Order: sequence, then structure tokens, then C-alpha cells
Amino acid sequence: MFFKVKIALLSLFLLMACSQDKMPLPSPAVESFSFGANDTSYVELYPVWDQSTLGYAFSEPADISMGLDGLIFVADKGNDRVLVLTKAGERVTRDGLGGITGIPAPTGVTIDSKLNVLVVNGSNEIFCWNQYLNYAELDSIADSAVFFDPAKNDTVHLTLEQYIQMAVNEEEALPRFRAFLFEKDDAAIAAVEQVYTFYRDPENNAEFNDIAAGEFGSDQLYVTESNNHRIAQIALIPRLAFRNRFGSVVMQYAGVFVKDVVTVGSGAGTADEPQGVMMDGFGNLYFTQLGGNFRVQKLLAESFAPQYVLYQHEIMDLGRFKSPYDLALDDVNNIFVVDAEQQRVFKFFNSGPYAGDLADIGEKGLATATFADPRGIIAAENIIYVLESGENRIRRFQYSVSDEDLPEVDVEP
Repeated sequence: MFFKVKIALLSLFLLMACSQDKMPLPSPAVESFSFGANDTSYVELYPVWDQSTLGYAFSEPADISMGLDGLIFVADKGNDRVLVLTKAGERVTRDGLGGITGIPAPTGVTIDSKLNVLVVNGSNEIFCWNQYLNYAELDSIADSAVFFDPAKNDTVHLTLEQYIQMAVNEEEALPRFRAFLFEKDDAAIAAVEQVYTFYRDPENNAEFNDIAAGEFGSDQLYVTESNNHRIAQIALIPRLAFRNRFGSVVMQYAGVFVKDVVTVGSGAGTADEPQGVMMDGFGNLYFTQLGGNFRVQKLLAESFAPQYVLYQHEIMDLGRFKSPYDLALDDVNNIFVVDAEQQRVFKFFNSGPYAGDLADIGEKGLATATFADPRGIIAAENIIYVLESGENRIRRFQYSVSDEDLPEVDVEP
């Protein structure tokens, strides 16, 4: 079924690309780094990002993510909002970024390559707010289009929802896209600039905890669901089309369930109270969980078979983790895991002869740091950001071979 949907969407998008400008997107980061010395560490940077430095009081922050443009998104559970920061620790409110609100108690956030900010909150819903649509100067909107129906040898008008449903139903002769039917509707355009329900699971007892975007350019999402102990794959489908004042066409998306890529169990490749989730640039899937025997796992692209195994890789050691709520990959794909019960961060190699084994993080800074109820972690440009929920703050640690590598103003006096 889903193969037919993908073919239909691909045809639609290719036809759009031939006649319309593409949405500009940041380029994915590809630069790697290496150091020659063995005496490395992650030294803490100051000031800590808390109310005194941000001018904003977190309340039980639950997750943290970074977009391709370097903006940092924090799911602030107690304040029912997603806060946006720059890498310099400045609040961002332009272009609607100060208004990602109205989501009760968000627990997970991610940003995909289409600039969809996707949020979950422990319910059976996924919420969305699109960064690009908020500054694209939208002029008109279309929820339908003209298609050519080969069975009737004539043009037909279909809503985007109708077209997608035909693909889902595996109809043999799908009509071919011709043109969107745009119209002026200021109220509808204004509504699109707000948070909306992207996907609602038919299982009313579903509890989505975290969400991850697929690799760059992907139309796939992955969401951890703890009540039924699974990881679901969700695909993006067109919901509405917009034309801005320059004539470019951009889309708003909805989600459609594809399949459960991980199901309940206690062994490798299965889930038991899954929490944090992410995907690397190669399509490999990573997740943490609070139950089961293997609480941090890497699953291979497409097959979703376990990469690491018991007794061969230290990341799979029984009892190594207690409450790992989140994980991150740095610029060279090393794995970082934050464990709330142990109040610390672990690092593991993810390539080479020591892949899956514990990596040294020095003798100071992150190596000795403890955290009050840490819930989220990201790694970017040699800096590890740890979301310390118990203290309502974010702490940062920079990878270095010596203190001379660090800006003097940021090193602890």
C-alpha cells in the first residue's frame, strides 16, 4: 500500500518542481573534526542557560533539538510551549518562532528538512508548526487541484485528501496532476501559521513520547510510543498548497501511519517503554527505553535489525543504563546517552574497530558532571548541550584537547 502512496507523492512533487520554485533549505552539515592529542575532555561553558541568563524560566523542560539553521528548540513541558534559542543563548521570537504554544505539556520535539517543527506530548497526537510558512509571505491557498483522469480521458477536480486516499486504496489508474486551484483566503492562511494536529493515532491509549525526522530530504518520521511499546513510522503527505507573493509553491503536510518498525519485547530489536529516538544521515535508527534488557539500541537502515549485540558491544551490557531518556550523535556519529537515574552522560564509539564500546571523555567537565533529572541532549559543532530538567536549565560542554581551545569568557573562573 505505502509503495503506491510514495509513487503518487513523487509524481505530484516532480510535476510541481518542474513548474515552481523549490523551497530554499539550509545545507546539511557535513564537516567533521579530529584531534591529535589523547588528553581530551568536554569542558563546561559558562554562563549556564537558566532564568538569569535567558530572561526566561523553564518549567520541567523535557526535550531539546537543533534545526539545520542552528536554532535550538526546547520542549518546555511545564509552560506548554516550545522555546527557540540561538546557539548564543538568545531567545528567538521573529517570524512566529516566539509563538509555538498551545501544546499541553510537550515531551518531544524535532525539526525536519522541510522546516516542520514536530511535537509530541504523551498523547495519541503529533502536532506541527512550520517555520517556513511563517515567513514565506503567503498569498493564496489550495486544498484541491486539477488532474487528468486517463480512465475518463478528461480533467477532474480533486482535493489533495481525495487524491491521497485514492493512492492509499491502491487504485490502478491514478489521475495525473495538472495544476493547483489557488484562492485568496486570508483567514485560512492566518490559521496555517499556527500549531495544528499533524497526526492522530486511532489507538486512543497511544502515548507518543519523542519524535525523530528521517535523514535529510526524507518524508518519514519515527515516533516512540510507550503504552503499546513500539516505534511507529509516519509518512508526510500534502495537506494544503500555498503560493507566496513571488509565485513559489510550498506545502503544508499531514501524517499517515506506515507501520510499526519496532514492536513490544525485551530483547534486541524490540521495545519496552521507548523514550528518546533519532535517525542518522545513513537511515540508521537509534532509541532509548526504560524497560527491556537493552536500553539503548541502534537499528540498521531499512531492515531495522540490531547493529549491536550482547557480549560483543559494551552499549548492550545488561544493567549499564538505568533511566536513559535521550541520546544524540555528534558530528562524527559518536553516540551520547543521558541517564536520569545515574545523573550522567555516557559516550560510545559508533564506527571503526571499537564501535559500540564505551569512549573516554577525559577526567573533568562532562566526565565528572552530574545532572538533576537530565532529560534531553544534543551534540553539534563540538558542543554537547544537556537539558537539566531538575534545575530548569541547559548546560553546555565543549570538546577540547586543552583549555586554550576554549573562549576565555566561557570557561569557569
